[in-house]
Amino acid sequence: MIAYKLSLVLGEGLIFGLLAIGIYIAFQWLRFPDLTPDGSFVLGACAYAKAVLYGVHPIIGLGVALSAGCLAGCCTASVNRLVKIPPVVSGLLVSTALYSVGWLILGKPNQFLDSRFVLVGEVSGIEASCTLLIWLIAIVVATIAVVSIWGRSYWGLRLRAVGENPLLANDLGVSSTAHTFISLAAANGLVGLSGALFAQRSYSVDINMGVGITIIGLAGMILGLALARQRRVLAIVCLSVVAGAIIFKMVTFLALEAGMPAESFRLLIAILLVGIFLILRVSASDLLRGLKWN
Repeated sequence: MIAYKLSLVLGEGLIFGLLAIGIYIAFQWLRFPDLTPDGSFVLGACAYAKAVLYGVHPIIGLGVALSAGCLAGCCTASVNRLVKIPPVVSGLLVSTALYSVGWLILGKPNQFLDSRFVLVGEVSGIEASCTLLIWLIAIVVATIAVVSIWGRSYWGLRLRAVGENPLLANDLGVSSTAHTFISLAAANGLVGLSGALFAQRSYSVDINMGVGITIIGLAGMILGLALARQRRVLAIVCLSVVAGAIIFKMVTFLALEAGMPAESFRLLIAILLVGIFLILRVSASDLLRGLKWN
């Protein structure tokens, strides 16, 4: 029973680690305080559910979820860059709209997924949990490799430079609008993928499953950045972000196992996040100064 619970927590931590990497791209590379993940997480899950219910293979369904998240990121970029609405409000508007979009896609507020519509297939219990864990490890490792290669590429270096100082866009002869579109698409694509993977974990999709997701990913990202001693190596930073998400989920799991009522879960998340900031204020004030979107 303990091994089963640990595999579930580790799997959930990896899912939210993927989410945290997406938030890391938006918040730290682009310096864009994006609130879209609350909506793109649900959109990815709903798009996945609809695709597999129509007979699409679950692996292709994950690609559909990734694409749906990318589209959500492009919507936020459009509202921000073309309509000139501030970043926080842009993400909030799109996230709010995606609540209805997810419902329209499903045609109802929630959808159960049986074993035919998930990656693990006709297995259950500890076997299903371990099989999903292997899939999650492979996906997270592949994601870290791709993000690391992208971040070291010429395009990735320009993106981070423009995020650090938007005035450099003119000096470098690049379009900050194009960088915003691509970065938010990539970030929310990962969030949409994590939503679809969470549907594998819970065997269901619910349009309310994205509420507060941005905060969870943000907490994992901040914990990961605090853990990363060498922030110049992107692979180490991404691994640390995933580790931060796993630690955060482990802490909340232990709190609930200790008898904390389930209805206080989001209160616990808020208290933990405040505690993280208080600790970092004393021990890693340079990290907080580096979070220029705050």
